[in-house]
Amino acid sequence: MNTDKNAASEITLQGSQYMLHGFPVLGIPDEERAVKYFSLNPFLPNVQNRCSIECAYCVCHQDRDWHHYPQNFQDVSSPVDLLDLLLDYIFATQEGQKGFPISLCDYSDPFIPAHRERVLSILDALIDRKAANIVYITTKVHPGQSFIERLKTTLERPHSLRVTVFVSLPPLKPGYEQASIQSRVQLLQDLVNLGIPCCWYLRPLVEEWFDEALMWQLARTLLPHVSRHVILSGLVMSEEIEASLLKQELIVPEWDRTQLGRKQYLSLEFESKVRSILSTVASEQNISLGPVMGHRLCGTNGNHAYGCLICAKQNRYCQLFQLYHYGETIATEDNQRLKTLLRQNSVKVSSREPSTEECQ
Repeated sequence: MNTDKNAASEITLQGSQYMLHGFPVLGIPDEERAVKYFSLNPFLPNVQNRCSIECAYCVCHQDRDWHHYPQNFQDVSSPVDLLDLLLDYIFATQEGQKGFPISLCDYSDPFIPAHRERVLSILDALIDRKAANIVYITTKVHPGQSFIERLKTTLERPHSLRVTVFVSLPPLKPGYEQASIQSRVQLLQDLVNLGIPCCWYLRPLVEEWFDEALMWQLARTLLPHVSRHVILSGLVMSEEIEASLLKQELIVPEWDRTQLGRKQYLSLEFESKVRSILSTVASEQNISLGPVMGHRLCGTNGNHAYGCLICAKQNRYCQLFQLYHYGETIATEDNQRLKTLLRQNSVKVSSREPSTEECQ
Protein backbone atom coordinates (compact mmCIF):
# COMPACT_ATOMS: atom_id res chain seq x y z
CA MET A 1 0.00 0.00 0.00
CA ASN A 2 1.23 3.47 -0.84
CA THR A 3 2.55 5.17 2.30
CA ASP A 4 2.75 8.80 1.18
CA LYS A 5 0.67 10.24 4.01
CA ASN A 6 0.73 13.77 2.59
CA ALA A 7 -0.80 12.61 -0.67
CA ALA A 8 -3.33 10.38 1.05
CA SER A 9 -4.37 13.13 3.44
CA GLU A 10 -5.52 15.29 0.52
CA ILE A 11 -8.06 12.65 -0.52
CA THR A 12 -11.28 12.14 1.42
CA LEU A 13 -13.89 9.41 1.12
CA GLN A 14 -17.44 10.73 0.79
CA GLY A 15 -19.95 7.93 0.44
CA SER A 16 -18.67 5.88 -2.49
CA GLN A 17 -16.41 8.61 -3.90
CA TYR A 18 -12.80 9.44 -3.13
CA MET A 19 -12.59 13.23 -3.51
CA LEU A 20 -9.58 15.45 -4.23
CA HIS A 21 -10.23 19.18 -3.86
CA GLY A 22 -13.94 18.46 -4.34
CA PHE A 23 -13.50 16.33 -7.49
CA PRO A 24 -14.34 12.57 -7.56
CA VAL A 25 -11.02 11.02 -8.54
CA LEU A 26 -12.26 7.51 -7.75
CA GLY A 27 -15.73 6.05 -7.48
CA ILE A 28 -16.00 2.59 -5.96
CA PRO A 29 -18.67 -0.13 -6.35
CA ASP A 30 -21.73 0.89 -4.38
CA GLU A 31 -24.54 -1.56 -3.63
CA GLU A 32 -26.96 1.19 -2.69
CA ARG A 33 -26.59 2.88 -6.10
CA ALA A 34 -26.22 -0.47 -7.90
CA VAL A 35 -22.83 0.65 -9.26
CA LYS A 36 -20.60 -2.35 -9.85
CA TYR A 37 -17.48 -0.73 -11.30
CA PHE A 38 -14.67 1.65 -10.38
CA SER A 39 -14.65 5.12 -11.94
CA LEU A 40 -10.97 6.10 -12.15
CA ASN A 41 -10.26 9.80 -12.81
CA PRO A 42 -6.63 10.49 -11.82
CA PHE A 43 -6.66 14.19 -12.72
CA LEU A 44 -8.30 17.47 -11.79
CA PRO A 45 -10.87 19.05 -14.16
CA ASN A 46 -8.99 22.19 -15.15
CA VAL A 47 -9.35 23.78 -18.58
CA GLN A 48 -6.98 21.24 -20.12
CA ASN A 49 -8.39 18.08 -18.55
CA ARG A 50 -12.06 18.98 -18.74
CA CYS A 51 -14.10 17.47 -21.57
CA SER A 52 -14.71 20.09 -24.24
CA ILE A 53 -17.41 18.22 -26.17
CA GLU A 54 -20.25 19.74 -24.12
CA CYS A 55 -23.03 17.24 -24.77
CA ALA A 56 -26.36 18.72 -23.72
CA TYR A 57 -27.26 15.59 -21.76
CA CYS A 58 -23.87 15.03 -20.05
CA VAL A 59 -24.19 13.50 -16.60
CA CYS A 60 -21.52 15.93 -15.40
CA HIS A 61 -24.06 18.76 -15.51
CA GLN A 62 -25.37 17.54 -12.17
CA ASP A 63 -21.97 18.07 -10.57
CA ARG A 64 -22.31 21.80 -10.10
CA ASP A 65 -19.30 22.11 -7.80
CA TRP A 66 -16.74 21.43 -10.51
CA HIS A 67 -18.12 20.75 -13.99
CA HIS A 68 -18.77 24.39 -14.86
CA TYR A 69 -15.82 25.82 -12.92
CA PRO A 70 -12.56 24.45 -14.39
CA GLN A 71 -10.86 27.73 -13.48
CA ASN A 72 -11.12 26.73 -9.81
CA PHE A 73 -8.55 23.97 -10.43
CA GLN A 74 -6.00 25.99 -12.39
CA ASP A 75 -3.79 26.64 -9.37
CA VAL A 76 -4.42 23.37 -7.54
CA SER A 77 -2.03 20.48 -8.00
CA SER A 78 -2.65 16.79 -7.56
CA PRO A 79 -0.18 14.38 -5.91
CA VAL A 80 2.48 13.16 -8.33
CA ASP A 81 1.68 9.59 -7.28
CA LEU A 82 -2.10 10.02 -7.54
CA LEU A 83 -2.56 7.12 -9.97
CA ASP A 84 -0.60 4.68 -7.80
CA LEU A 85 -2.50 5.81 -4.72
CA LEU A 86 -5.87 5.31 -6.39
CA LEU A 87 -4.86 1.89 -7.70
CA ASP A 88 -3.86 1.00 -4.15
CA TYR A 89 -7.37 1.92 -3.04
CA ILE A 90 -8.90 -0.22 -5.80
CA PHE A 91 -6.86 -3.32 -5.06
CA ALA A 92 -7.38 -3.03 -1.32
CA THR A 93 -11.02 -3.93 -1.98
CA GLN A 94 -12.49 -7.36 -2.67
CA GLU A 95 -14.09 -6.01 -5.83
CA GLY A 96 -10.77 -4.79 -7.14
CA GLN A 97 -9.13 -8.11 -6.42
CA LYS A 98 -12.00 -9.99 -8.09
CA GLY A 99 -11.56 -8.10 -11.34
CA PHE A 100 -14.53 -5.74 -11.18
CA PRO A 101 -14.51 -3.21 -14.05
CA ILE A 102 -12.42 -0.05 -14.00
CA SER A 103 -13.73 2.78 -16.17
CA LEU A 104 -11.15 5.37 -17.24
CA CYS A 105 -11.60 9.15 -17.15
CA ASP A 106 -15.40 9.06 -16.87
CA TYR A 107 -15.68 12.75 -16.02
CA SER A 108 -14.04 13.76 -19.26
CA ASP A 109 -13.26 11.86 -22.46
CA PRO A 110 -10.27 9.50 -22.25
CA PHE A 111 -9.29 10.16 -25.86
CA ILE A 112 -9.01 13.97 -25.75
CA PRO A 113 -5.35 15.10 -26.02
CA ALA A 114 -4.93 15.71 -22.28
CA HIS A 115 -5.78 12.10 -21.39
CA ARG A 116 -4.19 10.03 -24.13
CA GLU A 117 -0.83 9.52 -22.42
CA ARG A 118 -2.70 9.10 -19.13
CA VAL A 119 -4.74 6.22 -20.55
CA LEU A 120 -1.60 4.41 -21.71
CA SER A 121 0.02 5.02 -18.32
CA ILE A 122 -2.98 3.57 -16.52
CA LEU A 123 -2.96 0.47 -18.70
CA ASP A 124 0.78 0.03 -18.20
CA ALA A 125 0.37 0.40 -14.43
CA LEU A 126 -2.42 -2.19 -14.36
CA ILE A 127 -0.37 -4.59 -16.46
CA ASP A 128 2.64 -4.09 -14.17
CA ARG A 129 0.43 -4.99 -11.21
CA LYS A 130 -0.68 -8.15 -13.04
CA ALA A 131 -4.28 -7.00 -12.74
CA ALA A 132 -7.04 -9.04 -14.37
CA ASN A 133 -9.79 -6.44 -14.38
CA ILE A 134 -12.26 -5.44 -17.01
CA VAL A 135 -11.38 -1.97 -18.32
CA TYR A 136 -13.80 0.46 -19.96
CA ILE A 137 -12.64 3.25 -22.27
CA THR A 138 -15.75 5.22 -23.32
CA THR A 139 -15.19 7.90 -25.93
CA LYS A 140 -16.63 10.17 -28.62
CA VAL A 141 -13.24 11.24 -29.96
CA HIS A 142 -11.00 9.71 -32.61
CA PRO A 143 -7.51 10.13 -31.07
CA GLY A 144 -5.70 9.61 -34.37
CA GLN A 145 -4.27 6.56 -36.07
CA SER A 146 -0.85 6.88 -34.44
CA PHE A 147 -2.36 6.82 -30.96
CA ILE A 148 -4.55 3.79 -31.51
CA GLU A 149 -1.53 2.00 -32.94
CA ARG A 150 0.28 2.82 -29.68
CA LEU A 151 -2.75 1.54 -27.79
CA LYS A 152 -2.53 -1.71 -29.75
CA THR A 153 1.17 -1.97 -28.86
CA THR A 154 0.34 -1.52 -25.17
CA LEU A 155 -2.34 -4.20 -25.36
CA GLU A 156 0.13 -6.56 -27.02
CA ARG A 157 2.09 -6.69 -23.77
CA PRO A 158 1.43 -9.96 -21.90
CA HIS A 159 -1.48 -9.18 -19.59
CA SER A 160 -4.75 -10.45 -18.14
CA LEU A 161 -6.81 -7.28 -18.53
CA ARG A 162 -10.05 -7.23 -20.51
CA VAL A 163 -10.04 -3.86 -22.24
CA THR A 164 -12.82 -2.59 -24.51
CA VAL A 165 -13.22 0.79 -26.21
CA PHE A 166 -16.87 1.85 -26.04
CA VAL A 167 -17.50 4.25 -28.93
CA SER A 168 -20.56 6.26 -27.94
CA LEU A 169 -22.49 7.00 -31.11
CA PRO A 170 -26.23 7.56 -30.66
CA PRO A 171 -28.51 8.44 -33.60
CA LEU A 172 -29.65 11.83 -32.33
CA LYS A 173 -31.30 14.83 -33.92
CA PRO A 174 -29.08 17.96 -34.15
CA GLY A 175 -28.26 19.92 -31.02
CA TYR A 176 -27.80 17.23 -28.39
CA GLU A 177 -24.11 16.59 -29.01
CA GLN A 178 -21.38 18.21 -31.07
CA ALA A 179 -18.95 15.32 -31.58
CA SER A 180 -18.31 14.33 -35.19
CA ILE A 181 -20.39 11.37 -36.33
CA GLN A 182 -18.04 10.49 -39.17
CA SER A 183 -14.95 10.49 -36.94
CA ARG A 184 -16.64 8.04 -34.57
CA VAL A 185 -17.67 5.79 -37.44
CA GLN A 186 -14.05 5.87 -38.60
CA LEU A 187 -12.81 5.14 -35.07
CA LEU A 188 -14.89 1.98 -34.87
CA GLN A 189 -13.65 0.86 -38.26
CA ASP A 190 -10.03 1.60 -37.35
CA LEU A 191 -10.26 -0.20 -34.00
CA VAL A 192 -11.74 -3.27 -35.67
CA ASN A 193 -9.03 -3.23 -38.35
CA LEU A 194 -6.35 -3.17 -35.64
CA GLY A 195 -8.00 -5.92 -33.62
CA ILE A 196 -8.63 -3.72 -30.57
CA PRO A 197 -11.78 -4.89 -28.74
CA CYS A 198 -14.50 -2.28 -29.19
CA CYS A 199 -18.24 -1.90 -29.44
CA TRP A 200 -20.88 0.44 -30.82
CA TYR A 201 -22.33 2.03 -27.68
CA LEU A 202 -25.83 3.11 -28.74
CA ARG A 203 -26.69 5.64 -26.06
CA PRO A 204 -28.52 7.61 -24.97
CA LEU A 205 -31.49 6.21 -26.81
CA VAL A 206 -34.22 8.73 -26.09
CA GLU A 207 -37.30 8.40 -28.28
CA GLU A 208 -37.91 12.16 -28.38
CA TRP A 209 -34.37 12.77 -29.71
CA PHE A 210 -34.20 9.75 -32.02
CA ASP A 211 -33.19 10.32 -35.65
CA GLU A 212 -34.52 7.24 -37.41
CA ALA A 213 -32.94 8.05 -40.78
CA LEU A 214 -29.54 8.39 -39.09
CA MET A 215 -30.11 5.10 -37.26
CA TRP A 216 -30.67 3.29 -40.56
CA GLN A 217 -27.57 4.94 -42.04
CA LEU A 218 -25.37 4.05 -39.08
CA ALA A 219 -26.64 0.48 -38.96
CA ARG A 220 -25.87 -0.06 -42.64
CA THR A 221 -22.41 1.47 -42.23
CA LEU A 222 -21.36 -0.12 -38.95
CA LEU A 223 -22.93 -3.57 -38.70
CA PRO A 224 -20.46 -5.08 -41.19
CA HIS A 225 -17.77 -4.19 -38.62
CA VAL A 226 -19.42 -4.55 -35.19
CA SER A 227 -22.45 -6.80 -35.69
CA ARG A 228 -21.63 -8.81 -32.57
CA HIS A 229 -20.69 -5.83 -30.45
CA VAL A 230 -23.69 -3.52 -30.10
CA ILE A 231 -25.06 -2.13 -26.82
CA LEU A 232 -28.25 -0.26 -26.07
CA SER A 233 -28.42 2.18 -23.18
CA GLY A 234 -30.83 4.76 -21.84
CA LEU A 235 -30.25 8.21 -20.38
CA VAL A 236 -29.28 9.37 -16.90
CA MET A 237 -31.48 12.32 -15.96
CA SER A 238 -31.34 14.89 -13.18
CA GLU A 239 -32.70 18.37 -12.56
CA GLU A 240 -29.37 19.84 -13.67
CA ILE A 241 -29.47 17.93 -16.96
CA GLU A 242 -33.05 19.04 -17.46
CA ALA A 243 -31.95 22.65 -16.90
CA SER A 244 -29.15 22.24 -19.44
CA LEU A 245 -31.62 20.98 -22.03
CA LEU A 246 -34.10 23.78 -21.35
CA LYS A 247 -31.37 26.42 -21.56
CA GLN A 248 -30.51 25.19 -25.04
CA GLU A 249 -34.19 24.95 -26.01
CA LEU A 250 -33.94 21.19 -26.49
CA ILE A 251 -36.60 18.59 -25.78
CA VAL A 252 -36.72 17.34 -22.19
CA PRO A 253 -37.75 13.68 -22.34
CA GLU A 254 -40.23 12.20 -19.92
CA TRP A 255 -38.33 10.81 -16.96
CA ASP A 256 -38.96 9.19 -13.62
CA ARG A 257 -38.10 11.79 -10.99
CA THR A 258 -37.91 9.08 -8.33
CA GLN A 259 -34.87 7.76 -10.22
CA LEU A 260 -32.80 10.94 -9.93
CA GLY A 261 -29.31 10.39 -11.34
CA ARG A 262 -30.12 6.83 -12.39
CA LYS A 263 -30.34 5.31 -15.85
CA GLN A 264 -33.80 5.69 -17.38
CA TYR A 265 -34.91 2.47 -19.04
CA LEU A 266 -36.03 2.39 -22.66
CA SER A 267 -39.70 1.73 -23.28
CA LEU A 268 -40.25 -1.78 -24.61
CA GLU A 269 -41.95 -0.45 -27.74
CA PHE A 270 -39.12 1.94 -28.58
CA GLU A 271 -36.42 -0.62 -27.82
CA SER A 272 -38.20 -3.11 -30.10
CA LYS A 273 -38.17 -0.52 -32.89
CA VAL A 274 -34.40 0.01 -32.55
CA ARG A 275 -33.76 -3.73 -32.44
CA SER A 276 -35.95 -4.20 -35.51
CA ILE A 277 -33.83 -1.74 -37.49
CA LEU A 278 -30.66 -3.58 -36.50
CA SER A 279 -32.17 -6.96 -37.36
CA THR A 280 -33.52 -5.75 -40.70
CA VAL A 281 -30.16 -4.32 -41.75
CA ALA A 282 -28.35 -7.48 -40.64
CA SER A 283 -30.76 -9.53 -42.73
CA GLU A 284 -30.35 -7.21 -45.74
CA GLN A 285 -26.58 -7.58 -45.58
CA ASN A 286 -26.60 -11.28 -44.67
CA ILE A 287 -24.79 -10.48 -41.41
CA SER A 288 -25.02 -12.57 -38.24
CA LEU A 289 -26.21 -10.12 -35.57
CA GLY A 290 -24.96 -10.93 -32.10
CA PRO A 291 -27.11 -10.44 -29.01
CA VAL A 292 -27.80 -6.71 -28.75
CA MET A 293 -27.34 -6.26 -25.03
CA GLY A 294 -29.31 -3.70 -23.08
CA HIS A 295 -26.77 -2.58 -20.50
CA ARG A 296 -23.11 -1.81 -20.21
CA LEU A 297 -21.50 -4.44 -18.01
CA CYS A 298 -22.05 -7.36 -20.34
CA GLY A 299 -22.57 -5.38 -23.49
CA THR A 300 -19.34 -6.17 -25.29
CA ASN A 301 -20.71 -9.59 -26.07
CA GLY A 302 -18.00 -11.78 -27.58
CA ASN A 303 -15.03 -9.56 -26.69
CA HIS A 304 -14.53 -10.86 -23.18
CA ALA A 305 -16.14 -12.88 -20.40
CA TYR A 306 -17.79 -9.80 -18.99
CA GLY A 307 -19.62 -9.86 -15.71
CA CYS A 308 -23.38 -10.10 -15.34
CA LEU A 309 -25.18 -6.92 -14.30
CA ILE A 310 -27.89 -8.98 -12.61
CA CYS A 311 -25.82 -11.32 -10.48
CA ALA A 312 -22.53 -9.34 -10.44
CA LYS A 313 -20.44 -12.41 -11.21
CA GLN A 314 -17.36 -11.14 -12.97
CA ASN A 315 -15.68 -14.23 -14.40
CA ARG A 316 -18.15 -15.40 -17.02
CA TYR A 317 -20.33 -14.11 -19.82
CA CYS A 318 -23.56 -12.41 -18.77
CA GLN A 319 -26.38 -14.88 -18.31
CA LEU A 320 -28.55 -12.93 -20.76
CA PHE A 321 -25.82 -13.46 -23.34
CA GLN A 322 -25.60 -17.16 -22.57
CA LEU A 323 -29.35 -17.62 -22.71
CA TYR A 324 -29.55 -15.81 -26.02
CA HIS A 325 -27.26 -18.36 -27.64
CA TYR A 326 -27.89 -21.59 -25.78
CA GLY A 327 -31.12 -21.37 -23.83
CA GLU A 328 -29.23 -22.23 -20.67
CA THR A 329 -26.57 -20.75 -18.42
CA ILE A 330 -23.12 -22.25 -18.18
CA ALA A 331 -21.39 -22.69 -14.84
CA THR A 332 -18.57 -20.32 -13.99
CA GLU A 333 -15.97 -23.08 -13.99
CA ASP A 334 -16.98 -24.00 -17.55
CA ASN A 335 -16.36 -20.57 -19.00
CA GLN A 336 -13.83 -21.98 -21.45
CA ARG A 337 -16.57 -24.24 -22.79
CA LEU A 338 -18.65 -21.15 -23.53
CA LYS A 339 -15.81 -19.60 -25.48
CA THR A 340 -15.48 -22.80 -27.49
CA LEU A 341 -19.19 -22.83 -28.24
CA LEU A 342 -19.01 -19.23 -29.40
CA ARG A 343 -16.27 -20.06 -31.86
CA GLN A 344 -18.36 -22.92 -33.21
CA ASN A 345 -21.24 -20.55 -34.01
CA SER A 346 -23.84 -22.69 -32.32
CA VAL A 347 -27.45 -22.41 -33.43
CA LYS A 348 -29.21 -19.45 -31.88
CA VAL A 349 -32.21 -20.14 -29.66
CA SER A 350 -35.01 -18.02 -28.35
CA SER A 351 -34.10 -15.51 -25.67
CA ARG A 352 -35.58 -15.66 -22.22
CA GLU A 353 -34.94 -13.78 -19.01
CA PRO A 354 -32.88 -15.51 -16.30
CA SER A 355 -34.74 -16.15 -13.11
CA THR A 356 -33.67 -14.50 -9.87
CA GLU A 357 -32.59 -17.90 -8.59
CA GLU A 358 -30.27 -18.45 -11.54
CA CYS A 359 -28.51 -15.18 -10.80
CA GLN A 360 -27.70 -15.87 -7.16
